[in-house]
Amino acid sequence: MCIRDSSIALFMMGDDYVATALVTVPEPAQQVQFDPRITTNLQSTQLLTAYPRLALSDDLLTRLLPRATALSGGTIDTLKELEDVLAVGSSTDVRIVALTVKLSEPQAAADLANTWAEEFATTIDSVYGRNGVDFFMDQRAQASTELQSAEDALVAFQTTNRQTTVDNEFSALGRLQMAYLLRRNAYRMALDDIQTLRVQLEGQGTDAVALADQLTALTVQLQTYQAISPTQTLPAFQLAVGPDALLTTTQRAEQLQRLEALRASIDSGLIAIDAQLATIEPRLFALQTEKQRLFNEGERLIRRRDIAQETYATLSRKVDEERGAAEQTMARWASSAAVPQQPDRPNIILLLPLLAGAALLISIGAILLHTWWQRVKTPAA
Repeated sequence: MCIRDSSIALFMMGDDYVATALVTVPEPAQQVQFDPRITTNLQSTQLLTAYPRLALSDDLLTRLLPRATALSGGTIDTLKELEDVLAVGSSTDVRIVALTVKLSEPQAAADLANTWAEEFATTIDSVYGRNGVDFFMDQRAQASTELQSAEDALVAFQTTNRQTTVDNEFSALGRLQMAYLLRRNAYRMALDDIQTLRVQLEGQGTDAVALADQLTALTVQLQTYQAISPTQTLPAFQLAVGPDALLTTTQRAEQLQRLEALRASIDSGLIAIDAQLATIEPRLFALQTEKQRLFNEGERLIRRRDIAQETYATLSRKVDEERGAAEQTMARWASSAAVPQQPDRPNIILLLPLLAGAALLISIGAILLHTWWQRVKTPAA
């Protein structure tokens, strides 16, 4: 009877109230990845194991301490004292975190547990939720600035881009060079014809020049004049030559003199053509260099613009991805702590076997002590 009364007294001695708030941290139902080039290395299962330790972090407890001090009437004023009245439990898969507060006042225990759950959810949101979104939003803002800068640079380049003008100048100068080259070839062919005709005239035994040789000399002269203006086509003509008609001089010496004058004129034309070609070539090289430089600059600005556009689009998709992931993995205040109605006492049903065992040990010790005492008193009597 005495043992039972002592057990009941021990059970009634507890006067602390326990309040528990539940916070759920669901795992994402699906992993969204808009762009494989930008990935998040942190897995959701790694986050779940970190949440219980985060609930007792110094930063969170520091924010919770003023509220705990006010609710406890000043009895809790250090982090160690606050940590002693807090306890964190979790489910098997760590998706439900139980935040338990044990205080002497029931209302204070419930208020502190709810405040703790609110701070815990805010901490998870700031550490693993919004921080990722904010980071990529900052990166997207920088990418937007870079894209605007790249577009402005491309517009500024196009306002002074001489690429079309350089292309036209290069084409025109190239056509002029081609005309000079064709004329030079015609002059050289005329020189060959003059030399052939000279050899033929010098090999004749008489001073008279045949009509065929006169026609040949006239043809060489006409071809030479045509080479001077290659863009102009000479009109077709027909010769009606009588038996006594002359095309050129009939004297061989005079004909050779005329051929020599024509050769000297052609040589002078070749020198002038070579001089023109010598001045055209550096201008072509300069235009070609400027053309390539303008092309490279335009391509560089276009690539910069394209890369900026792609980066901005990628980061925009990543922001959407992080927002979706944050909404799925963000901690939620699943259940607020109710005001406990009774103090937290041990279960008497579970306590009775312990008390019975303790009573048995005490009884056995009393019996042994009594037996020993009787043995001590007997010899003395």
